[in-house]
Amino acid sequence: MFRSRYLRQQPALRPVRAMTALLRTLLRLAPLCLLGACAGGGADGARTQPRLLRLEARDFTFATPAAVPAGLTRVRLVNRGAEWHEAGIARLPEGTSAEAYLAGARAGESFPVGAVDFGGPGKVATGDSSEVVLRLAPGRYAIVCWADGHVKRGMIATLIVTEPEPGAQRADTSAAPPSSDAVVALQDFRFVHAPGAFRGAPTVLHLRNEGRRPHDMTIYRLHPGRTLREFGAWYRSRQGAPPAVPAGGMNTLAPGREGWASLTLPPGRYFIACGTPEGETIHAAMGMIEEFEVR
Repeated sequence: MFRSRYLRQQPALRPVRAMTALLRTLLRLAPLCLLGACAGGGADGARTQPRLLRLEARDFTFATPAAVPAGLTRVRLVNRGAEWHEAGIARLPEGTSAEAYLAGARAGESFPVGAVDFGGPGKVATGDSSEVVLRLAPGRYAIVCWADGHVKRGMIATLIVTEPEPGAQRADTSAAPPSSDAVVALQDFRFVHAPGAFRGAPTVLHLRNEGRRPHDMTIYRLHPGRTLREFGAWYRSRQGAPPAVPAGGMNTLAPGREGWASLTLPPGRYFIACGTPEGETIHAAMGMIEEFEVR
């Protein structure tokens, strides 16, 4: 939501400390298992994990590999900056470049050079991470952060997705889409899903853009006692501390595209919103916003 396209606790006793460290490790690994990282592979045809593409965001740059093979890809964003960051992955038309995309963004275009949005890890706060699974086709891509106009400050990188090598053993050859716990349909202009889709346990959501316009889904966690209305007021004024923090989700998907988002949400109140621009407004302002609680 609200995209700029528009616009230690004290240590416990030693035995408890060891158990706490174990539990934290298990919680961090659980979403990866759901996304296929713990699935087996081999001659029996068992599912293997999609290849990992790791992105590191700083203020205001991306660290990313120069190229990755095409196919089902687990994309992980780690935010090392002080600002909130996201990573949209957009396939560039033949003959265009990330530099042309940047020029269009700086000229005020919401969807520069006609690039096709393939999704990407949703916005997260400093020190946090976000992970999705996408199916990347061969081509030249721009990785961009639209949060607070960061792309206009040069937060963009080029990624080449290469054709698979004939006969090569590829990690994603036998990889299948991750098993999902719920489907979230992105429609014009609402989120459609079964009750309880957003929960505290490690969860994989299958997001599909069923609308005629691009859509995204950013998750925000409200601080205790704060409200969505207060967040809206803060966003407009940027005075004081924010009433919520971003907790990942799925970056913009073009119509007909899909992706899978890995989530582990602590108890609290949340909202999801689509910050994709529509003329002079955004989809959240057109009703594509929803509050929920994780117990």
